[in-house]
Amino acid sequence: MKSLIAKQSIKIDASPERVWQILTKPEYIRQWGSLPEDFGDYEISPETVLNYPQSRLSVALFEMNKALGYSLYMPTWEEEVTTVGYTYRISADEDGHTWLTTEIGDFAILVEGDAYYKDSLRFSDTASHRIKELAEKKEVLL
Repeated sequence: MKSLIAKQSIKIDASPERVWQILTKPEYIRQWGSLPEDFGDYEISPETVLNYPQSRLSVALFEMNKALGYSLYMPTWEEEVTTVGYTYRISADEDGHTWLTTEIGDFAILVEGDAYYKDSLRFSDTASHRIKELAEKKEVLL
């Protein structure tokens, strides 16, 4: 069985700590993704569970300034699915550049996996570029 994982890496001209802020602070997440309406302004933590009307994301991986992962639960999936999720990895190359790698999937075990995979490719591309834009924007101190 082939895997259906949407994977993308993007170079970001910002520190890993700055990219981590964009991934975990609600004021930034709302600009590149979505949060439940009642989530509030709490930073993402290892105990975070995001309850949406049609799905649930639970933090499954939390390595500060390095990796953030969510497991995805969809009540409409008939299959017993426990391996689908979103993972964001922050790394630095030998030249000191920061890289964000996004992996979403694996949707291969789902009957409608191809459709989820295609949607995830679009989300990964859009979100990665927006995260890059936000991380590279210089903060204005008032």
